Amino acid sequence: MAFAKQERRRFHLDPRRGGASGGSRFKLPKLPPAVVVRFLVLALVGVIAAVWAIVHHYTTRLPPVLVPATPSAAPTYDVDAGELPVPELERAP
Repeated sequence: MAFAKQERRRFHLDPRRGGASGGSRFKLPKLPPAVVVRFLVLALVGVIAAVWAIVHHYTTRLPPVLVPATPSAAPTYDVDAGELPVPELERAP
């Protein structure tokens, strides 16, 4: 029993394929069909979600922005309570 790591050759030299150097053919590892289908379904869901997000971003109407209302010109003193208006202070020239 060998305990050394066995090197897997990813390139298979086939003299029948390729040029004068013998050529090489990349061999992909065999994957179970369920893994491939799951990967493709997840990729498709991701693409659909990205397209939906872009369309939603550019077509959705935003709600109006709330701005503070301009205050009405109400007096700052109460005449009925006996208050007197305060004159505006101006800078002397």
